[in-house]
Amino acid sequence: MIASPVRALTVVGLAGLFATIISAAACGDSGTSTDDDSPPPNTCDGGVIVDGVCEGKCTPDKCLEGNVCVGNRCMLQCTTNTECHSPAQGNPDLQSCEPNRADSETGLNDGESVSVCTEVKLALNFAKPCPGGNECDDAGNPADSACPDGSPCTDGEGGENCSAAECRPLICKTTGEGDADAYCTTNDCTEDAHCGPGMYCGIARAPNPICGNEDKCNPNFCDDSLPCIAPADFNKDGATYQEGPIALLRNQCLKREPCAPCEDNADCSVRPDMACVTLGEEHVCAKTCADDDDCPNDFFCVVDAGFCVPRSGQCKPPPTDNFCYSCLNDLDCGNASNAIACVETNAGQRACFDNSFPDTCTTDDDCPESPSGKHGECLDEQEGVDPSSGAYHRCYLPFFPGPGSFECWQD
Repeated sequence: MIASPVRALTVVGLAGLFATIISAAACGDSGTSTDDDSPPPNTCDGGVIVDGVCEGKCTPDKCLEGNVCVGNRCMLQCTTNTECHSPAQGNPDLQSCEPNRADSETGLNDGESVSVCTEVKLALNFAKPCPGGNECDDAGNPADSACPDGSPCTDGEGGENCSAAECRPLICKTTGEGDADAYCTTNDCTEDAHCGPGMYCGIARAPNPICGNEDKCNPNFCDDSLPCIAPADFNKDGATYQEGPIALLRNQCLKREPCAPCEDNADCSVRPDMACVTLGEEHVCAKTCADDDDCPNDFFCVVDAGFCVPRSGQCKPPPTDNFCYSCLNDLDCGNASNAIACVETNAGQRACFDNSFPDTCTTDDDCPESPSGKHGECLDEQEGVDPSSGAYHRCYLPFFPGPGSFECWQD
């Protein structure tokens, strides 16, 4: 049985008794009067001083199997976040698999590099499944609310790191009721450390319209029945709103996926089939593969490395001329000054596309060429576009007649 880091935090048995004896004999006042008014030397022969307290030295033989001494505590070694505690797995605390240094025979945190399960001071229900869509917002439960930095708080009261106005209930990141991949998360992070294990601080579209800018409230993802957000309030109470190419955007903690940024394999371990790899100058999560059949249509398998990479050759699209390049969010493709955004195609691919439909055409050859070599589709009656429509004889994503879908890549 492998001990959790929490259950194995203190060195027990003879080591604990030893620490008590050493504290009294070596670190305490002997009661003997001397002419020297200086305090007694802070010695701890045979032990170590942790936070000013003399303790018996942790050694691997005192820890349960799978644990290692770190900071004079037995801590569980790990390679993935799923090996550590989380309420989603029925545990009372939330941990992350973090790099650290093991203790040497005589020192603390000065030995070999290790990864150990480490408690994180975040709202406990980060990444909790929410297939029903309503499992994240118990206002009276601190596990279901977070400050902008991810730390726990109580709705209406605030927390140690935020005011009541800054405390937000967790939200369910979902495509709809019954979504098996839906999970609890929060808005307004500013760095990855503000998010749960296996998550990063990314960008998502907010459903609110922008006050005075109705053009950026597409009914596909904007709800004009919600209160509009004024630009003057974009950063009110710790909010992280910004105007995007086609919608209001907001920082949000997201589960890592292929092409999400990472530092090590543990960052990508939210899925068992991902690892952190170097692609160009980026460190990104990538899906493992044996051949192209293991990858989505817009990725291919680098067989020698065993990972799927975008067919466009990079995770980040170029800043201009990026038609049909793979992307993660709108800001990968454009900014508030244009309408080039990261759109989802019929096949579930995501690619850069200019939603202002700027390119006129009479044939497909008049349209931009995608990285796959296929031109965009010139919309007309064949695609059900009436001549009276503003999209008539305008360029859209490439069309593949076999599956009958608009997408950038096909097998």
